[in-house]
Amino acid sequence: MNVFIYDAITEKYKKKTRKFEEQINKLGLQGKILYLNSIKNPTESIEKEINSGAKTIIILGNDRTANLVINILANISQNIPIFIVPIGKENLIAESLGIENEKDAAFILSARRTESIKLGKINHLFFISNCQITNKDTSIKIDDSYSVFSQKETIYKIVNLADKDLFSKNTKSSPQDDRLEFFVFNKNKDKTILPINKVIEITNNNFSILLDNSVQISLPATISISDKKITFVVGKDRTF
Repeated sequence: MNVFIYDAITEKYKKKTRKFEEQINKLGLQGKILYLNSIKNPTESIEKEINSGAKTIIILGNDRTANLVINILANISQNIPIFIVPIGKENLIAESLGIENEKDAAFILSARRTESIKLGKINHLFFISNCQITNKDTSIKIDDSYSVFSQKETIYKIVNLADKDLFSKNTKSSPQDDRLEFFVFNKNKDKTILPINKVIEITNNNFSILLDNSVQISLPATISISDKKITFVVGKDRTF
């Protein structure tokens, strides 16, 4: 049984959502729908569906929706494949997984190509894509071996799953290699890359860090690759 999780954003993009639904109906991939804005406890609701025999969790939403569901499943079940249908803006995760739009999503889902991906961890939360901070006075310690500090505004990005922009620059970063990559971008867009095999510690007294392009997390933070793996249904044009 497929379980579809609709973010409230689908109400704003009804035409896109309807196009996906039409293709799903044609392919016979229908299932139960859960609307996030009408669920009091998403964790309990998703766990109930898994216990009732859910075979695939299909998310209709954006990066924030994906991060929410990933954090739920990481703690209750890592055996249920996830599929992300990009609706609206801020869909770098779906694009990285090879799902460009809602028009092709149903066909990608029906092909059922899957990949197991390790999640990154920041404090008590999980992420699939990256963590980013773009501020001055950020102190960073990497694997007890390197320290980085800049008084100028600098882009720091800790990457698990490379987005299309990084991928287009022939940057190797795989969510299956048991490590993260640390990127530093200066104002000239030159980049420095360091592998993270253990942990990275980030401190900034004035700013937060952006998780999966959508969720703000207060600092300080400790970031590492986790022991949690989740299977995703992916497209051919994924970035790994």
